[in-house]
Amino acid sequence: MTDNLPLRGLGGWLIVVAIRLILSCISNIFLILYISIIFIRLANFTNSNSIFYSENLNWIYPLEIGMNLILIFFNIYLLYLFFTKNYKFPSLMICFELLVIGLMLLDQFITHQFTSFKIESRDLFNIAKNIILSVICISYMLKSERVYNTFVNGRRRVESNNNIIS
Repeated sequence: MTDNLPLRGLGGWLIVVAIRLILSCISNIFLILYISIIFIRLANFTNSNSIFYSENLNWIYPLEIGMNLILIFFNIYLLYLFFTKNYKFPSLMICFELLVIGLMLLDQFITHQFTSFKIESRDLFNIAKNIILSVICISYMLKSERVYNTFVNGRRRVESNNNIIS
């Protein structure tokens, strides 16, 4: 008997990937609710007669909600691919990680350029944390034998020429 069975199935470190996807989806939903509440409560920032008025917040808040909606729908699709063990999951997970980093950087750029809000150390810490987590996740998706053996559903099989009799 051999102990070198191929690594396959939704186990090992893939459990951490699943937890991260689920928590990311939940946190983005709560973030949309939080942004909506802020947008409603801080009417002084969007009221042109107020001394706290910031003209760009009228389009920045809906943009924030839109970016988070994109992440939520992409996240739900990734969860579907994950649990169906679809072969597209690893490459789309890499795209998702890059998209999250890109949207975080875009969000900070827009907020810094078009409002009076300043970039805080907490924002820089969150960006650095997500970059580190993304690098770990992307390298795992690219190098893991378990990922390669698990996400095979939907992949076309190439018939070998060994079965053809000449």
